[in-house]
Amino acid sequence: MTQMWYAARTRHNQEKFVKTKLEQIGVEHFVPFRKELRRRRDRAVELMVPVIPNLVFIHTDYATSLTIANDYGVRLTYIKRLDGAGHLVVPQKQMDDFRLLCESNVDYTITGDLTKGDRVAVIDGCLAGLEGELVHSGRNGGRVVVKLDSIASFELTISVGNLRRIK
Repeated sequence: MTQMWYAARTRHNQEKFVKTKLEQIGVEHFVPFRKELRRRRDRAVELMVPVIPNLVFIHTDYATSLTIANDYGVRLTYIKRLDGAGHLVVPQKQMDDFRLLCESNVDYTITGDLTKGDRVAVIDGCLAGLEGELVHSGRNGGRVVVKLDSIASFELTISVGNLRRIK
């Protein structure tokens, strides 16, 4: 069977637990975390928090996706497509771009003559291959948005020298 990336919701603060369970049963998955500094009364604490709270991505076939919750007791609920006809499938290219973005931890600055609405691809640096839409441009910089359909959008600033227009 064909394996696809499915997006699934977890209960509040259960991302690490679900990640551990998926590792135990041998299912490929992706749960992006980032470091965040939180202030406590007497000190600052560095925590690993999910990039998208309550969300995990599972790479498997449809039949196995159903058994994860039923047979292994992993508490998750698959996000449905907009038409309600089945699990939301994240295309491989979007998943690759999202993983690249999450694993790079890079900030960029944009300058140049690209115009708002242009589809662009990063051609250099650690984000090479990432595709998105230019949502703002100008003298003082601009932003590129990378979208995971029906799930999330990520905004980042990238140097125009590292971008090329795509169709």
